[in-house]
Amino acid sequence: MAEAWTAKGAATRSRIIDAAAALIYERGLASVGINDVRAATSTSHGQVFHYFPDGRTELLRAVVERQTRRALDDQRPELDALDSWESWQAWRSRLLAVYSARGAVGGCPLGSLAAQMAESDPEAARLISAGFDTWLAHFERGLETMRRDGNLTATTDVPALARSILALVQGGFVLMQASRSVEKLSQALDTALLLLENAGAAG
Repeated sequence: MAEAWTAKGAATRSRIIDAAAALIYERGLASVGINDVRAATSTSHGQVFHYFPDGRTELLRAVVERQTRRALDDQRPELDALDSWESWQAWRSRLLAVYSARGAVGGCPLGSLAAQMAESDPEAARLISAGFDTWLAHFERGLETMRRDGNLTATTDVPALARSILALVQGGFVLMQASRSVEKLSQALDTALLLLENAGAAG
């Protein structure tokens, strides 16, 4: 359907998704309905259903895709080359800078949706899971390069280490969101890097 939209139509659709994503990120899923999105975008009921014929469900799935991209883009360009100790430190600094600038509000764009949508919408759950898999793949590529270059022990279980790091990061996001303190995320990232350091090759 996207091919049939005019440039103006595509821009309107994107604006609706952005508004819905921002509202859900700030207020939570339960507090956001179609009328809230309409008010934020100055669009009519007919316009929203033109771009999202299945209504709120279809819009929420578009939000998941948008927030997945946002979560990954928040970590770029560092996320794309996590193949050295220095690159992981730079990744940590980038995340802290991004979320400090946001006032530690909202948590992880992807993780916050997982808590709100994964149990109620199987398709959203699939998209969220795929988003986390993409995130893990970036970690795994970098860690595998470090193992190959001798920066990690040869016996390092790369997939397990990547999952542990992601779990720590997500835990840090939850604590940051609850406390409105980026220090909680900082502590979680420090623990993740300590885990990485403990997997380092001696010498």
